[in-house]
Amino acid sequence: MPTDAVWKRTVARAVSSGDASALPVHFSATVLTRYIDAGAKILRSNTVGRLLQPGKAAIDFGIVEDDTVIHLRFGDIASLIPESERDHWLDHLVSPAASRPYLQMTLQPGACHDDGELREWVPEG
Repeated sequence: MPTDAVWKRTVARAVSSGDASALPVHFSATVLTRYIDAGAKILRSNTVGRLLQPGKAAIDFGIVEDDTVIHLRFGDIASLIPESERDHWLDHLVSPAASRPYLQMTLQPGACHDDGELREWVPEG
């Protein structure tokens, strides 16, 4: 599966700088409904949007998955989403493809995570 050149540059920059703040975090687009209901406006092009709320900084985001998923840079979540609203965003978090046992191992180093027999592997392709 080929890697998009812009994604590759984004990750390369994060790795070389040691700063992952530009990496995207994905959310269900329904996360925005709360803001629309409170009078916010959303402007968009085909793949990029902006949440405009009176008296608050604009929040830019990407739009993917046939308009069902949005993504923000990790650093923007930390700097633009008030702490009081972060649980709302986390309730709409969309998980990327990942090995759940691997993530559990990184959260609890040393814990036993049996997900099958150990065997040699040579990736195809």
